[in-house]
Amino acid sequence: MSAILSAQDLNDFIGPGLACINPVVVNRSETNGHTEIQIDAGGNPVEVSVNGTSNSATKTATQLTPAQINLSDCLACSGCITSAESVLVSLQSHTELLSVLRQSRGHIGAEDGNDLGSKRPKRVFVASISHQSRASLAAAYNISVDRVDAKLVTLFRDILGFQYLVGTGVGRQISLAYSAQEVLLKSGKFTDINSSSVEPKKPVLASICPGWICYVEKTHPHVLPYLSDIKSPQQITGSLLKRLISQETGASADEIYHVSVMPCFDKKLEASRPDFATGEGVRDVDCVITTKEVVQLLIDENIDFMSITESEDARGGNFQALAPKLWPPGKSWESSEGSSSGGYLWHVLAALSDEIKKVEGKSTSLKVIPGKNSDMVEYNLVVTDGDKEEVVAKAAQVYGFRNIQNLVRKLKTGGKTGARSVVSARAKKTAGAATATLVPTEYDYVEVMACPGGCINGGGQIGAPTTDGGDVFGLKEWRDIVENQYKSIRSSCVERHAVQEWVAKVWGSETDSLMTTSYRAVEGLDTKDAVPAVLVGDKW
Repeated sequence: MSAILSAQDLNDFIGPGLACINPVVVNRSETNGHTEIQIDAGGNPVEVSVNGTSNSATKTATQLTPAQINLSDCLACSGCITSAESVLVSLQSHTELLSVLRQSRGHIGAEDGNDLGSKRPKRVFVASISHQSRASLAAAYNISVDRVDAKLVTLFRDILGFQYLVGTGVGRQISLAYSAQEVLLKSGKFTDINSSSVEPKKPVLASICPGWICYVEKTHPHVLPYLSDIKSPQQITGSLLKRLISQETGASADEIYHVSVMPCFDKKLEASRPDFATGEGVRDVDCVITTKEVVQLLIDENIDFMSITESEDARGGNFQALAPKLWPPGKSWESSEGSSSGGYLWHVLAALSDEIKKVEGKSTSLKVIPGKNSDMVEYNLVVTDGDKEEVVAKAAQVYGFRNIQNLVRKLKTGGKTGARSVVSARAKKTAGAATATLVPTEYDYVEVMACPGGCINGGGQIGAPTTDGGDVFGLKEWRDIVENQYKSIRSSCVERHAVQEWVAKVWGSETDSLMTTSYRAVEGLDTKDAVPAVLVGDKW
């Protein structure tokens, strides 16, 4: 992992601190004598204890066990998980993927080289690829997203031997549709929706960012009631793929190996959650690799991406042969309106606007109020009657931990601000520069992402090209290039009722098992005999 991760990739994170990582339990020695750490003849660290007086001293050497950090131990705040040199991410790497591919084909020894496709696999391999990763690859190789898609088809199907390959568009449309439905239910505004059993709760906070979720679960449990119950596109896609492919091929879920290509290292944490696995331990997503790791896989296998033949079917937009038979044609690879983090806020506002028009007969317009930085923006749905404006719904975009920390503080205090900030906001308004003041209890929905700039700027994305003289592009300039590639992907409208009908058809009556999950506070450890892990050392 150290070849892929670097601190230079990050510009907004909570550094590893006393509350960042589960503490290391220290086994206290019974001796009262002197102890020291030494290196034995084999190069292993040992603790040497000296007991007794100088005339009759005895020495006892105990071999030390290296401290390790597992996925479940980490806060996933983009601090240690994405900048430590040696983070243990077992079963979640491109090397593990290559190992599983070789083992499935009977190629276990190194002497087999790169011959990945010479034997029929024992498992069914399926990959799902995020829109942000496709955009990042397009920017890195300076080609269109369509060409990237065509090369990815050849790479995964013909070179690596995958039987199925889909984009995450279907999972995203489902996630968007049900997220909007959830906000409509919890807003308590619309009489034509059966929401009598749902207690209004404002705001609803997006829950598709696993770094944000881990941060809440481990440090801010007061935020848990506000989190959306809807799963991310990655997990919905995984559940659908395993069920449909199992029905189609007769393979059991544990024989289907699902690889997800994502812009974020924290998606590995999401895939590893016990909630997203069956009682037998079969996960919806078996392995997550980031965009960077796709590039590293190409390097390790001596594959030149630009020399990969482009699939003619894919270039023509025909991906149906790569998907399960019941998969909606074309939807996998299409994007959606709104932000490059999935467009959740845009879709929720569109649904609110539609319902306001249907229920109250009022047309709305959108008013955008920028915040103190580009990652904090407020959106108001406004009904205009002559010279009067009425705000009928509010939402906000909150990206990056600097803004997130402000959000969770205000949720704890009920959105109240101090006298100084009130005076400041009033002065700005008087000066004619309206600025979002972040009052979360007034919002119907907040799109929250841990990374500045959102998912398109995830820690697993490919960085800007460099030369001996330094960076070719600045950080913002490179982000804009990747963003433009993302926007070039064809978009389609999310038809909420059509999506719900399709889900009911392929999943059955228990749709909640596909769409919803829950979050809970992570209990702290008994720290009586523990020290913060960051104090043990920086070598894991």
